[in-house]
Amino acid sequence: MQQAEIDQITNIIVNFEEKRAFVPYFSDLANHETFGPIFKNLDEGQKKGVEEVIKNYITGKIEGMTKTKGGQLFKRFFEAFPDLFREFRTLNEEHLTQAPEFQKLGKQVEQEMFKLEWILTEKMFNQEKGLDKVVGSFYNIVYTFFPKYSLIE
Repeated sequence: MQQAEIDQITNIIVNFEEKRAFVPYFSDLANHETFGPIFKNLDEGQKKGVEEVIKNYITGKIEGMTKTKGGQLFKRFFEAFPDLFREFRTLNEEHLTQAPEFQKLGKQVEQEMFKLEWILTEKMFNQEKGLDKVVGSFYNIVYTFFPKYSLIE
């Protein structure tokens, strides 16, 4: 895949995320109202290339999360549990949320998010005014990568 194509796909991903508040899956791009026909007609090799662009976009986005406490903590989760992140991210795709593994891995992710939320709460304890906003921002990050997080029972 050439750099111009990678840049174009990255722009579509960025625009999708800005509009829908989560990083898209290939299936989201294939069902996109404007670009869907283009993505649906890609061969397997090209599809893998797009999935690689999405993966690299996610990694770059998380690596850049250094400005907020919530971002730093989510980055710590990503680095400490790369397999859990990747597997649960995969299971957050629309058609996989009914898989039994979704709930099992979801509980593990949820436990880690609760730990990070506790760390955030401790750090913000003396600044009670901003706690709700900080925790809300943290969960916005979680939903950016795990759009079906709320389906964990």
